[in-house]
Amino acid sequence: MPLPKPSFLAGLALSLAGVAGADDDLNWVDRETMDALPPVQQRPIPVWCSGIYYNPRVGVPAERSDTIITADRTSLTQDGLIEMGGDVLIEEPGRRLTTQSALLDQSSGKFQVDNALRLETDQFTFLADGMSGQTDRREASLDRVRYALFGPGARGTADYIDVVDQFITVEQGTYTTCAPDSNGWQLQGRQIRLDRSEGWGEARDVTLRVKGVPLIWLPWITFPIDDRRKTGMLFPTITTSDSGGVDVTQPVYINLHPQMDATVAPRYIDGRGSGLETEFRYLNRFGLGQVSYGVLFSDRQFNDENRELAAWQHSGSIQRWQLTADVNYVSDDFYFKDLDTGLEVSSRTHLPRLGEARYFGRHWQVLGRLQSWQTIDPTLPDDREPYRRLPQLQLAGDPRLVGPVRGLWLSDVTAFDRSDNDTSANPTGARVHMAPGLTARLEKPWGFVEPRARLYHTRYQLDDAEDSGVDPTLTTWGASLDSGLFMERGTRLFGRGYTQTLEPRLFINKVAYAEQGDLPDFDAGELTFSYNTLFRENRFIGYDRIGDEQKVALGVTSRFLRDDDGREQLRLRMGQGYYSGERKVQLDGEPPDDADQTPLVADMRWNFGHDWYLYSEGQWDTHANERQRSSLRLGYTDRERRIFNLGFHDLPQEDIRQSEIATILPIHDNWRLIGRWLYDMENQRTLETLAGAEWRNCCWKIRLLSQRELADDDGDGTLEGDSTVLMQIQMTGLGGFGGRVDTLLERSIPGYRSEYD
Repeated sequence: MPLPKPSFLAGLALSLAGVAGADDDLNWVDRETMDALPPVQQRPIPVWCSGIYYNPRVGVPAERSDTIITADRTSLTQDGLIEMGGDVLIEEPGRRLTTQSALLDQSSGKFQVDNALRLETDQFTFLADGMSGQTDRREASLDRVRYALFGPGARGTADYIDVVDQFITVEQGTYTTCAPDSNGWQLQGRQIRLDRSEGWGEARDVTLRVKGVPLIWLPWITFPIDDRRKTGMLFPTITTSDSGGVDVTQPVYINLHPQMDATVAPRYIDGRGSGLETEFRYLNRFGLGQVSYGVLFSDRQFNDENRELAAWQHSGSIQRWQLTADVNYVSDDFYFKDLDTGLEVSSRTHLPRLGEARYFGRHWQVLGRLQSWQTIDPTLPDDREPYRRLPQLQLAGDPRLVGPVRGLWLSDVTAFDRSDNDTSANPTGARVHMAPGLTARLEKPWGFVEPRARLYHTRYQLDDAEDSGVDPTLTTWGASLDSGLFMERGTRLFGRGYTQTLEPRLFINKVAYAEQGDLPDFDAGELTFSYNTLFRENRFIGYDRIGDEQKVALGVTSRFLRDDDGREQLRLRMGQGYYSGERKVQLDGEPPDDADQTPLVADMRWNFGHDWYLYSEGQWDTHANERQRSSLRLGYTDRERRIFNLGFHDLPQEDIRQSEIATILPIHDNWRLIGRWLYDMENQRTLETLAGAEWRNCCWKIRLLSQRELADDDGDGTLEGDSTVLMQIQMTGLGGFGGRVDTLLERSIPGYRSEYD
């Protein structure tokens, strides 16, 4: 008979909202069963798992809803004691309890179930031999329990479970995320406490069993039950290499605050000694950042010297101001060659030390920057080391003047300096650069025309100018006309509708010649030639050189846009520039360039399929009738398990020909192959190989990688092979070791992101 009741065991179900089944009776749903459900009730199952814990029979919990109690027999005494028997069902949206008999004291809220019961929500399933508790305080105790948690996909058993609001305490119990038919790993402990409010569990007097065999005993361990963070010991990183021997790092994670955390990792390297790696991350109103520090004490293979690494990265904003910092320090030039590191600092010939603030207004932008470098290439001569900017101040804008006419303004003041140990004769000093101008962009749906005119003025105040009494200056001017058309038509290819565009572009540029041979070269450079560089006003970057030229550039772009979703399926571009007269201004004392045309450049990007793309670029010297550059990239990623990259890069004039293959390829639901091969075709040698495999299921993920690369270990310019073996073992839902494997894959496999896994 139905018996409506506002509370009873509903309070218990509310307090337990969070657990799921083990075996079929704990709501384990395999693929065949999931496919048989109505589409609206189906949930995705990872390909490496045979099923998930899920209960489609229980609806979504409601904040306020009636509790319906049905039973074959009910009796109510004068003192408020309710006895129920025979197929007792207590149900409300999101919660369900079934048993054969139950007893409730309405006056005290106490309840008792002395027989087998099944308690379910949209988050968990409990099977127990008995239960008692108090509804008002949301407390319950269960005897001889089997349980499963839907969120982390965990299951276990317990002699006794105590539930108080958001806390579940498992006495003499087990915990695992393996599928019901697997005992890959399991925690078996005297006490396992699950704190659903914090998202973490902890176990005391616990044994980690692998395939039923005791592997390690721990007095205490913490582990996640959702994606939140908690202080605890992480699994170690263990690597071995030809040059470094066995390298063991044991990280400890410290959750300091919801917006601050840290990792402290003692480290030991066989043959070198012990050290420490630390990382501190923060998030505040100024932005997010991290501070890293690593030290190896008294390196036995480096004259017993301490070797240190430090870094600070920050990115944030305050209203219209954008703040950036990237400061790095290393104790010696060979740190990255000798010591692999898990800190987020990459090995480069120059380590940046940058602090800048940018203001973005409606028409004006302001930049303030301090920048220097630490050079860690011992073979680099002093005169090739980069200058320090101490400081750089810049103001740029395009305010509207009259109608479509806008003003152009660029002013930059920079003080350049060099390191104290610089023995070169390179000058130092300050530079002021200004480039005012006018522009007017006339635009219609079918095209645009944009004339521009600029005055370039640069003045230097050099530290050694007192010897000559003259500070060098530069004044010249430039004008350009940029124009283009937008045409489109509808077309059909392979049964699909497209909009094809045709976008011809004409760019005319004139920059007057001014002698610049006596000017210092603080930061001038020349961009790698490509389609986009055809339409630049100044062919140099930096402000120390203003490239003279009279050029007409022609380009055309055609795009194929899908009518159904607007996605760009194919983009084709081709262009070439034509000169009148020679370009006298060159870098590094090079002679004037008298070529009357640029190479013909063309590129293509084809987004075919859903996840594939093909990019190709070629440059052809039409005057000499020879190829100058070609590249090809074929890429695929499904942003989950499959990644494939094939690349080829050829620069005949620089004797560079390289090919690359990189992939993460599933060969089975549980297996993936990992590989990368970078080959120098010009010198017929392998630059880097990466080979390995990954196996995973619901409870394990294991990766084994072998990397071999050419490295200059001695700093003498001689490349020698160095091999490293890395292993990553992760117990799903518990943790893992070998975190540097993800860092290596993100660097080596384009498109790989650890969050995809």
